[in-house]
Amino acid sequence: MADRMATWAERNWKCETEKDLDAYTFAVAGAVGLLLSDIWAWFDGTKTDRDLAIGFGRGLQSVNILRNKDEDSERGVTFYPKGWTVDDMQAYAERNLRDATKYIKQLKAGTPALIFCRIPYNLAVATCNALKIGREKLTRNEVVDICEKTELITTGGQPDEAE
Repeated sequence: MADRMATWAERNWKCETEKDLDAYTFAVAGAVGLLLSDIWAWFDGTKTDRDLAIGFGRGLQSVNILRNKDEDSERGVTFYPKGWTVDDMQAYAERNLRDATKYIKQLKAGTPALIFCRIPYNLAVATCNALKIGREKLTRNEVVDICEKTELITTGGQPDEAE
């Protein structure tokens, strides 16, 4: 992972193509999805689809890219492939969040894997939805509410579709 990050630092964090974006989101988050899948399997035998694990990580990271576009631009960084609009990045994020949804649906109710993954997933979905309607970010109260509701859910094994 350190080698992949060094490569991106040398490139000044610029993505020219969707293939570059895929490589970047894998380097910083997709690989973490794989690591999580390995941890779940080691810890309690939970089996997950590794491609969906990558999508889980990419989904979370692409929402971060959407959310931080202006701050990234101020420091001369762009993760948007050439010619991409906010709508294109939104579609990329939504596509990867669909994989994240499938990934979470594989996790059994009450398992550490599901408990661990639900909060960042729900926050990412809610943030993506807020950005899509032109909001800059979630409010602090929305974040607290999502976290509290997510923590209360201990059975069912399905992702909470964030509002």
